[in-house]
Amino acid sequence: MKKIAFITNGQARYLTHEWLHGYRRYISDHHSDIDLYIFHCFGNFSQDQSYNIGEYNIFRLPRLSDFDGILLDLALISDHELKEEIIIRARRASVPVISLLDKIPDLYFSGIDDYHATCSLVEHLIAEHGCTKLNYVGGIIGNYENQQRFLAYRDTLSKHGIPFDPNRIYEHNYEVETGLRAFAAFQDKELLPDAFVCANDNIAAGVCLAAQEAGFSVPDNFLVTGFDNATRAINFYPPITTVEFSKAHIMYNALGLLADVWNGTAKSSQVFSPTRCIYRESSGCTSLFPADPGKYVSSQIMAEVRQGNMLNWMMELDRFLLDCNSFTELADHLHTWLTRHECGSLYLLMNPDIFMLENVDSLPEVPDDIYKSIGYPDRMAVVYPHTSAGKSVQIDLSKGELLPDADNSETAHIYLFAAVHFREREIGYLILENCDYLTEHQFLFETLRTFVTAIEALYGKLILRKKNKQLSQLYIHDSLTGLYNRMAYEKLALPVFNQYMNSKKPVGIIFIDADHLKYINDNFGHDMGNLAISSIASVIRQHCPDNSVSMRYGGDEFVCVIPDYDQTQLQKLKQNLLDSLATLSRNSRMAFPIEASIGFVVADDSVFSLNDYINLADEKMYIDKKNRKAGR
Repeated sequence: MKKIAFITNGQARYLTHEWLHGYRRYISDHHSDIDLYIFHCFGNFSQDQSYNIGEYNIFRLPRLSDFDGILLDLALISDHELKEEIIIRARRASVPVISLLDKIPDLYFSGIDDYHATCSLVEHLIAEHGCTKLNYVGGIIGNYENQQRFLAYRDTLSKHGIPFDPNRIYEHNYEVETGLRAFAAFQDKELLPDAFVCANDNIAAGVCLAAQEAGFSVPDNFLVTGFDNATRAINFYPPITTVEFSKAHIMYNALGLLADVWNGTAKSSQVFSPTRCIYRESSGCTSLFPADPGKYVSSQIMAEVRQGNMLNWMMELDRFLLDCNSFTELADHLHTWLTRHECGSLYLLMNPDIFMLENVDSLPEVPDDIYKSIGYPDRMAVVYPHTSAGKSVQIDLSKGELLPDADNSETAHIYLFAAVHFREREIGYLILENCDYLTEHQFLFETLRTFVTAIEALYGKLILRKKNKQLSQLYIHDSLTGLYNRMAYEKLALPVFNQYMNSKKPVGIIFIDADHLKYINDNFGHDMGNLAISSIASVIRQHCPDNSVSMRYGGDEFVCVIPDYDQTQLQKLKQNLLDSLATLSRNSRMAFPIEASIGFVVADDSVFSLNDYINLADEKMYIDKKNRKAGR
């Protein structure tokens, strides 16, 4: 099974689903075994550049040399440095690279002849309608398609002896807003033309809307042309003159060119899909194939139904996700929801330190400056699907691993990779398999946004839980010794005691009192007294079991509550404590001994309270202290 990496950027909130149509058709026609790995982002959607940085980071995920071919759809990326970075990485991969729509030096190309298609439109405006003042409204400056369409506009003016006026040029992006702004700008400069040549249908629609708002009429006052033959072009009023081409056909041709390169039979480095000029009412023409209003209304009704369903689904998904308490549970809910909407497998991979938040009560603080906004860490935790054994699994990105368990069947698959990020901060990535329903009906953006919002909310909840845990630990810990303080009696010791009493299991209670503390404080100072107390505490930590609750009960008193401990174990523990204190005292070379008196009892009768047993252990400690004094 061959693998193709496809790097593509959405237009606003929309993914170009026609690319997937072209891939599916080629695979079906040629019975090809090619998996398509789509690295997709919505990097030009938000006004928040930090958000866009987080989106674009998905392009840095794949090790491109691991693929058999690379497809690039970079026409809508306005960040020239990022675009150049992607191109350089693709060239270094040493595999065939095909650029779609955008001609890039030294790369294969599959697209259309923008130049001659636009020449035909401008020629029509001049020769058929007598236009002598033409304004160009373009898309992204530096974009190849926009450049070709502009050159065609300028050269056709020159061909007919019409002077080129740079004041009649306005370029921004490919959205309706560009047309609205352009019309206002030309009106302010008193440069309204005979015709507007627009780089796409969105811009053309914006110009028409602005003209109507200003009291003008298209085509009575101005002619307008677009490009792309989007659905709105034929159904707009007036219907927009445009250029038709198929992105599905461009993808189909790209895969055919790639196959020829693989087989060594490629006759050219570029392949062109056909274009067709469609003249409609916006340029003063009569549509040969006018829109079917009934069909359009029906499609709009169905689109509204799907949109309503999507909003309901998003609300339902949001409700489910916000109730989740782990990242794994989040992904599980999303997968269940997507399965109902004809999607395949789902994979969620996250930075291991962030994933561990849900498994560890207290983690060391991680400085914010170690988090990535450019690239990904070498290792990623597989959050979903989780293993049946519940063990944490990681993959190594540095070895080219992207999928935990890619399907090895002969059926071709589409894997869509999307960034999971909090603004510019990289968190992980999501993989959706065969999610055609989401992309065809343009539900992908809302689905991803809802999911990432839920991840961020859960992350905040886990951080808050961690901070509360840390505060709680500070509240019940003694700062001098590191043991629990007396506040832990209610929160920890008593619950442990009650649990074991109810299950008829014994609990060992040890009471420890520091010897000579008044003497040490009076003769050597309180700092030395604190040293003696902390030394005894360190011995307690060394020998008491991990599941015990060891407390500094008073100034020089300690209590240890030890689950499931009998008389023999307690006696051995007492002796170990005394021996360690003796060794510590000898090795410390202090002017005073570090000693303690110890008493213990086994709690095995639930009739008596924990406090009763502590008092009893205290009494035995005083007997031990009296005996030790008598023996000196």
